[in-house]
Amino acid sequence: MFTFIAGPRKADTFGMRFVIRQVGRALVLLVLGLPAAAAAQPRVGEVHAWPGSALAAPVARPADAEASSTRPMALPGPVGAGAGWGSIATASPPAAPDSASTRSVDWLWVTRVSLVSPDAVDRTVERAKQMGVRGLLVQVIGRGDAWYRSDRLPRPEALGDQPADFDPLGRMIEQAHAAGLEVHAWINCCLVWSADHPPADPSHVARAHPDWFAAVAPGRSLLHMSPRGWRRLHVEGAWLSPADERVRDWVAGNAAEVARRYPVDGIHLDYIRTPGIDAGYDGATRLAFAQETGVDRARLAGRPAAERAALADSFASFEDAQVTALVRAVRESLETIRPGLPLSAAVRPDPTEAARFYGQPWADWLADGLLDRAFPMCYSPETQTVLDQLEDIARRVGRDRVVPGIAVYNAAPVRVASHVKGARALGFPELALYSYDALFGAPRYWQRLAPLIDRDTP
Repeated sequence: MFTFIAGPRKADTFGMRFVIRQVGRALVLLVLGLPAAAAAQPRVGEVHAWPGSALAAPVARPADAEASSTRPMALPGPVGAGAGWGSIATASPPAAPDSASTRSVDWLWVTRVSLVSPDAVDRTVERAKQMGVRGLLVQVIGRGDAWYRSDRLPRPEALGDQPADFDPLGRMIEQAHAAGLEVHAWINCCLVWSADHPPADPSHVARAHPDWFAAVAPGRSLLHMSPRGWRRLHVEGAWLSPADERVRDWVAGNAAEVARRYPVDGIHLDYIRTPGIDAGYDGATRLAFAQETGVDRARLAGRPAAERAALADSFASFEDAQVTALVRAVRESLETIRPGLPLSAAVRPDPTEAARFYGQPWADWLADGLLDRAFPMCYSPETQTVLDQLEDIARRVGRDRVVPGIAVYNAAPVRVASHVKGARALGFPELALYSYDALFGAPRYWQRLAPLIDRDTP
């Protein structure tokens, strides 16, 4: 069988780090005041529960906000009574948040691992309240399934043992708003399947619309690959094609359904990009690009090298436009239902790399008003890398509507503290931690991190 191993779209000329600006760097390091021993601290893995595995087993972490798995999720925790559907519309909005200047952490990503039972939801809210965060980015669409009451998407397989009336998002909103916390619905957009078996529900997008998926040359769909094939390509799973108008309508419709049915405080987009490989050989992408340029990308062999290079640049810009059209479709769908509802996205930290290799020109989305906030995922365990990323973002994009995302799954508390303090020293008013699940999955992790990032601690 044909095997395609893809690399980046074109040679990455942006891999070199920025030269350290001596004055600014000295200021940041002075503010941090961290011991050199931080580099020797062990790393901590994010905790997930899979069938046949221990709950505390760490897993590898991809670049995006959510963990990518090739196995279905198990159900940790006890089964409890679910909240009824009718309780959602009457949920009270959160109280006005305290000043960000007094918080240690402003936002927490909460993966669907923490939505598997009523007890898990309640425990999440109680811990977040004790932490004093402003709000939660709660994953309500994971792999093409709905962790809420939906007429469009199937119920997650991981909720198979829960009562039919258990509504994870509904209960989360009810409990969080009562605790004064915001809830932003985190939606995975283009990545919709990554398990080692097909989805069971025939209404799942992977079974109902297999022609919507991105493909590598000469036209092999990502949907028809195994987890081993995805790993060879360094992709997380099966991705939809943002160049397909039906995909854009589907994603926008999912966001609209959540906003219509629930008093969420915002919509948060993830995997709002291309997979980062040359996967533009599906029918919809080939047709749209050919209509724009007159060139079929599947028939480039034999063309001069200079022409192929120019077409590669054109295709990069084309993909930026397709993903931008997807973001715009979501924005417009929300404006028709709840005008002014905040829209944010988890994005790759380097604005140039994000646009050139992932179809994610998020700096433009902020400038054009398509996004209200961007959460750049500064997930490296290396302090120098995170500081370089943050300094570059501050210089090129600004700070006011940018919320740095700091990882806790791959570094010890003392190192994470250096990233948090670096973000503050560079003037970012808010920050987020990825993720709640990792923060409380490792024994006493938050208890060790909290005093290191307390704003009242010198």
